[in-house]
Amino acid sequence: MKSLLTIILATSLLFSCQPNASNFIEPSDRLQTNSPEDWDNWQLFLEGTTGRFRTNSSEDWDNWRYDLEGQSGSIKTASTEDWDNWRLDNGLFTIRTYSSNDWDNWEIRGNGQTFRVRTYSSNNWDHWQVSGDFEATFRTSSSEDWDRWELEGDWTNLDASTKAAILFIPIFTSSIYQQEVHL
Repeated sequence: MKSLLTIILATSLLFSCQPNASNFIEPSDRLQTNSPEDWDNWQLFLEGTTGRFRTNSSEDWDNWRYDLEGQSGSIKTASTEDWDNWRLDNGLFTIRTYSSNDWDNWEIRGNGQTFRVRTYSSNNWDHWQVSGDFEATFRTSSSEDWDRWELEGDWTNLDASTKAAILFIPIFTSSIYQQEVHL
C-alpha cells in the first residue's frame, strides 16, 4: 500500500511539472513590440486596456505617436536627433536625460508632476524603476529581450499622457539599442 501511494504521488508530481501552454501565465500588464523585433510598433496591455506606440515612419527615432485610452498624441525630439530632450504633446511633458547620451537616467516633468526613470544598475536595461510622484518598475521577460516588458505598479491614477511619457523610456531605449543607433 505504501509503495502504491508513493507511485501515485510521484506520478502526480511528474505530470504537474510538465511544461505546457496551460502552465504559462501571460503577465496582464505588459509592453511589447507588435511582432518580434519590430522596433517601430509597440503594443501596451495595461490594467485591462490596450494601447499602441509607433514611429511616424520606419526607423524615424525622432517622431513617435501613441494611442492610449482613446487619446492620441505625439512624442518628438526638441530638435533633430537630440535624443536627450523630448516633448510629449507639444510640451505638455518634457522627457530628458540627466546627462547627454546617458540613457540610463531620465527625468519627466509635466502636469505638475516629476518622475525619475532609471535603470537599477548602469547599462543594464533589463530592469527599470520609476520614482517621484509615481512608483513602478518594468523589466524584460528574459535578459536582453527588449521587445517584451512586464510592468508593475498601480497605473490607474495616471492619465493617458502621463502613462505615455513614462512608458516611452523603455520603448525608445530598446529601439535604439537594438538597432545600435546609440553607438
